[in-house]
Amino acid sequence: MRKLLTIVAATVVVVVLVAAVAVYLFFSGDGMRSALEQQASTWLGQPVKIKAARGQLFPRPGIGLSGIEVGEPVQLTLADVDLSTDLRALFSRRIEDARIVVSDSTIQMPLTISLPQESDASTTGPATSGSGVEIVSIGEISLRNVSIRSRGREVKVSADSSLKGNHLTLRSFTAESGSTSLQVDGEADLEPRVDAKLRARANKIDLDELLALADAFSPNRPAGQRQASSSPLTMKLAAQISADSATAAGVQLSKLAATMTMDGDRFALTPLSFGLFGGAYEGALNGRLGESMSVTLQSRLKGLDVAQLAMFGGSPDTVTGTLSGEGTFSANGADMSAALANATGKGSATIVDGTIKRLDLLRTVVLFFGRPAPDTAAASDKFERIDTTFSLAKQVFRADTFAMRSRDADITGSATLALASQALDGMVDLMLSKELSAQAGTDLARFTRENDRIILPANLGGTIGQPRITINALAAARRGIQNEIQRRFKGLFGR
Repeated sequence: MRKLLTIVAATVVVVVLVAAVAVYLFFSGDGMRSALEQQASTWLGQPVKIKAARGQLFPRPGIGLSGIEVGEPVQLTLADVDLSTDLRALFSRRIEDARIVVSDSTIQMPLTISLPQESDASTTGPATSGSGVEIVSIGEISLRNVSIRSRGREVKVSADSSLKGNHLTLRSFTAESGSTSLQVDGEADLEPRVDAKLRARANKIDLDELLALADAFSPNRPAGQRQASSSPLTMKLAAQISADSATAAGVQLSKLAATMTMDGDRFALTPLSFGLFGGAYEGALNGRLGESMSVTLQSRLKGLDVAQLAMFGGSPDTVTGTLSGEGTFSANGADMSAALANATGKGSATIVDGTIKRLDLLRTVVLFFGRPAPDTAAASDKFERIDTTFSLAKQVFRADTFAMRSRDADITGSATLALASQALDGMVDLMLSKELSAQAGTDLARFTRENDRIILPANLGGTIGQPRITINALAAARRGIQNEIQRRFKGLFGR
């Protein structure tokens, strides 16, 4: 009995080995490689070339392919593809419940390769070739070091996912480009178009880079031609994004949180929040990608450190305080930098409890009238509050209304700030404090006094780093004469 069992066991082992060798030889033959090339070319509607096909037995029976090139010119280069499948399906010349690992490969976008429509599959049945090999299903797909390139941009991805019908489940997905690294999971329907819902996390995100990537990977369109409303959109995406730090237009951000949506060439980050310059931002970003990027930004700022903001703007050690404000801005350009250069918009801002270095230039106002008294306190750099409503166009901020309260003077008027040169220009009225008004030593002081404070017209110039205020003597004299005439008329009528 033992001898019989031994013979049976040996026979089974031999049969399994023979079957394994047969499977190996079947999938390693040049005929199999040619059959797969033919089938894939027919299925994708593009020429497919496979350099080599080899059989594998462990951990699951299957095949390994290398040197796959798809398209003419080549758009898809797959260096290594390992495909394993059910053993019984292999004996029936079927690839069923497959698992695929793609490594060290390159995809050139935009792809002109399209998969067969579901209606085609229902008409022709499962994909087959003259060799009788049938692709039934692909259950899992893994990517290892795959580069996706488009218009000079590159993203390296790795992923573990599963595919059931047209539904893709991303268990893990990592994308790296430049300084941006994202870890993503979520789900997507691939037909009738890509419709994805994702969660993305990162230690650091470069938003300029993300927008450039989105533009680089958006579909090509002829200049001036927009997609017809009846045409199917390429992709719909909704993603929850979070990052410990981020950069946007060179600004360092912290604790970024946003809901990102893309629908064709339209995108939105709303709501969008992050920390910057010691304060907080809340708002929304909406835009459209294409040959020219268009962006609309709604923003609310709270508690920003003005000293940090001035340092970022290239004017360190010039101004301090705490900034809050809001505004709406629009921009158009070939990229984010160009769009920012063309930005327009309106807003309002308030700065409280700050200083403007070299504000003691206001001290020269008193010297306009005469030498101040010896016991007069030194002029101060401090201000209590600045309020302004402004507009932005052609890289120039225009303060349509400007009001500042300080110990030495209250200033009201309008001014402009050219971002490129940081040049200041404006006309303001200076209402000197009671203390400084009392030091004026000429008759002109009496002429320009209203109640117990002197008001002077002045010109604002210089730069944000070196502001300059000069008294408009002619306007001051004219105003003083008008005031004196009015006082004398009042005196006459009063008698």
